[in-house]
Amino acid sequence: MTADLADVALERTGGLIVATVVGEIDMSNAVRVRERIAGFVTPEDWAVVLDLSELTFIDSTGLYAVSVLAELLAERRQRLFLCVPPSGSIARTVELVGLHSMSIHADRDLAVAAAKADQPTSLPYPPEQA
Repeated sequence: MTADLADVALERTGGLIVATVVGEIDMSNAVRVRERIAGFVTPEDWAVVLDLSELTFIDSTGLYAVSVLAELLAERRQRLFLCVPPSGSIARTVELVGLHSMSIHADRDLAVAAAKADQPTSLPYPPEQA
């Protein structure tokens, strides 16, 4: 564990990113966690699985960071899939805040399978510049 309260492990397989967050996400580190994940994603990637199964705490700032990450990826025509085990405080917090509208899965394998099933036939590209 780092002084930032959370460790973020990032792996890429093809164009699928799996980001595993261990520890806590709160107002002291939410932006850094989001930027670390977003900074790892390239235009060739098509989805991010955000594995929160090893997260012990997340506050509203952390949930907002997840929401902003989803919006950023959507602008790039990329998708975010969440792994949130159905029991525990993280799942209750996600449900109370309303992130249930996102693609949420009970474990990492299910989230990866959903992402692969949703894989586009062509690579994503950045939004057109005006």
